[in-house]
Amino acid sequence: MLQFSVFNDTDWLYPDSEHNTHTEIALQLPRGGHDGVQLLVDAPHTQVSVSYDPETFQHSGNGSGPVVQLYRLIPIGVNENTSPKLMTTTDYESCREYVTRKAPFEVYDALQPFDGEIPEGGRFALYLCAESFPEALPGVYSGTLTIKASGGETRIPVRCTVHTPVVPALSEARLGMLNFFDYDGLASQHQTVKGSDAYWESFRQYVRAQIRMRCTHILLPPGEAVYQDNVLTGFDFSMARRAGQIAMEEGAVRLCGGHMAHWHEWDDAEYYPNWDQTTGITTPQGYLQMRLYFSTWAQVVRENGWEGCMTQALADEPQTHNDKTYRVLASMFRKFLPNVPIIDAVETVNLGGGIDIWVPKQDTYEKWKKEYETLQAAGEEMWFYTCAFPAGPAMNRSMDLPLTVSRVVLWMGALYRLSGFLHWGFNYYIGEDIWHSACCPHKGALLPAGDAHIVYPGDNGGPWRSMRFEAQRGGAEDYELLVQAIALAPDQTDALIRSVCTTFRDYVRSGEEVSAARQKLLELLEEKSKAL
Repeated sequence: MLQFSVFNDTDWLYPDSEHNTHTEIALQLPRGGHDGVQLLVDAPHTQVSVSYDPETFQHSGNGSGPVVQLYRLIPIGVNENTSPKLMTTTDYESCREYVTRKAPFEVYDALQPFDGEIPEGGRFALYLCAESFPEALPGVYSGTLTIKASGGETRIPVRCTVHTPVVPALSEARLGMLNFFDYDGLASQHQTVKGSDAYWESFRQYVRAQIRMRCTHILLPPGEAVYQDNVLTGFDFSMARRAGQIAMEEGAVRLCGGHMAHWHEWDDAEYYPNWDQTTGITTPQGYLQMRLYFSTWAQVVRENGWEGCMTQALADEPQTHNDKTYRVLASMFRKFLPNVPIIDAVETVNLGGGIDIWVPKQDTYEKWKKEYETLQAAGEEMWFYTCAFPAGPAMNRSMDLPLTVSRVVLWMGALYRLSGFLHWGFNYYIGEDIWHSACCPHKGALLPAGDAHIVYPGDNGGPWRSMRFEAQRGGAEDYELLVQAIALAPDQTDALIRSVCTTFRDYVRSGEEVSAARQKLLELLEEKSKAL
């Protein structure tokens, strides 16, 4: 006998989850946005088929209904828990207050494109996602999802309410987003040759995924040093050129030039070019190398007409010990591309004039909140980022933290009036088996589960999305609506945000609470819009 349950899309679902009492699918969509649910199904151990017909979605009036897609949820192994301070731990007692489960465990995260057949039957899980067109007519759309097994069928009612508020197109987004991309790993991830036609086709699919997640900036690879007789003679930007061309063909809003320098240790005062770890950039020879790099890159940018859409990352995470040297590097860059904004993750407040888009880590922003707010008030653009540090309950995309975190992290961005979000790990598939060991190795330790990637290497040459991907995409859509609501009713909107999160460490753990707040947001916007 077939048994099924419907679960919120912002709560984790596990292979050993118990069924609940929810059997109807009721989705709430802004125009231009999406909503989804997870389904846990126990069926006979025979072939099971699941089908839906977009034509069955009928509106109470006229207009195109939401586009509905189904994915099979694939369980991922979480091998260690997030540590209270850094990386991971096997000491569950030290982290039990904020993690969802004791590792090791499996959780449904990867989304496999679904052809409608489950050959083996048994227990499986699905993700149903509905997406609304920006020009859709608000109203109620209804339909039916059918599961057939052992000669019988189960019909699940589906109800989609499309609301009036509109999530703007990416070109008009108020939230900027950048996720770092692993160009070197892409070839091994999909068994292709770097720079081949197959490689670039895979990359194109990854760009589409980034745009789908509402990434406004696509990171390009840096130039590669060219030597003759051990003498640096130039830089090859052919990879960056092709990556940028594909990104623009796919509708990217902005490009971001890749990092070309770094410090050796976090408390170093000097920066070193990526291709020469012995020559500081503040030395005469270091300047000549950077001059050659920037002048060559400037020519590539101009030849491709990217001046109006290019941003530039210089050296990731400048610290208080090297912020003055970072300004020197920035002045070199501005000599050759003076109108290209500089963006970087930062760990200091002393970069005035050397950076255009500040990206402090979530705890760094709260640590120096007064100083960063002063910069914001002066007109500086302020983003934020998350990563493996400070770990603990701090908002990050870890798979043993509540799934709500991957969504409401962008509600915190709206509360603090931050205009963008960055994460380093889009597709860094580090380790031998990310399907069963999501905590990837890094410098002799393990990164929190999923920190290195928010997609998975699919079997079609492109990425499979994840539930964390969907949560972050939903959070980006929420951000756009929150910004609209802040303009109409700032106090009400801030109070609504605080009902789900008050700091980067304090947030609700229930997806139902997030959904309820999102519903209130939609209703607030509809109410205020009618009053105009």
